[in-house]
Amino acid sequence: MNRLRQFMYGRYGADQLGMALVILGCVVTFVLSLFRMQYQRFFVSLLLRLVSLIPYLLFLLRALSKDIDRRRAENERFLKYWLPVRSRFVTKAAQLRDKEHRYFKCPGCSRTLRVPKGKGKIEISCPHCQRKFKKRT
Repeated sequence: MNRLRQFMYGRYGADQLGMALVILGCVVTFVLSLFRMQYQRFFVSLLLRLVSLIPYLLFLLRALSKDIDRRRAENERFLKYWLPVRSRFVTKAAQLRDKEHRYFKCPGCSRTLRVPKGKGKIEISCPHCQRKFKKRT
């Protein structure tokens, strides 16, 4: 264990982009394994295997890199695009778990409004743009 710790000293290691590359590699490997059954030719099969290894190799190159500043900048660029996508999924999942409220988009400002469920048809007023609209809860 000490040898591994000494080897990794000064190297970048794993981060969010690295984990995304591993997950991408798993997905690509799975999808290509479905198509590999159709291709019996050696060259096509070898090419598909090499394509499925690219995300894993990128992960290893990033994790073993000693250029920490560049890898950190790459991860920040990745997170700039990934975090809004992730937060959208997390928000939608939380809304689906919430059994006591309904969520509506304001037709004026497109903000999401939360109202209690089971109140029948009510008039909803947006606290941001003051627009009023009727919806059934």
